[in-house]
Amino acid sequence: MAFKIDKNANITMIQGDSGTIVIEGLSTDKNYAVYFAVQNKNRVPIGDELTLNSNYASSVIFHLTGSYTDAFTVPKGESCETYYYGIKICDSANNIEDTLILADSDLGELNTITVYPKKVEGVS
Repeated sequence: MAFKIDKNANITMIQGDSGTIVIEGLSTDKNYAVYFAVQNKNRVPIGDELTLNSNYASSVIFHLTGSYTDAFTVPKGESCETYYYGIKICDSANNIEDTLILADSDLGELNTITVYPKKVEGVS
C-alpha cells in the first residue's frame, strides 16, 4: 500500500509497510540535521528517532522500512491506531533547533499517522 499522505501532512498506512516521507522547502544555506520521530497517544516514543543531513539540499527523504513501521501496532479489536510524528531541523554550528510546521498546520497541531492492522507478514 505504501503511505498515503494528505494535504495536511497526515499519513495513513498499514502496519509493517514501508514508505517514504519527503520533507521539502529546506533552506540551502546550511547542512541541516533533519530529525523524524513518532510518538503514541501517551507521548511515548515509538521506534528510534531518525536523522538525515540535508547536505545543502532543499529536501530530504526519510525511507521508513517495514521493520520500522512494524512497531506501529493496532490494539486487538480496534480498526486502527493513531500515532503522531514531528520533524525538526537543527544547525548545531549556530545552536538552532526548529520544529517544522507541516502543510497548513497551526502551531500546536499534531501531524498524525493512522495505522491499520497488518494484513500479511511478508518478508521477516
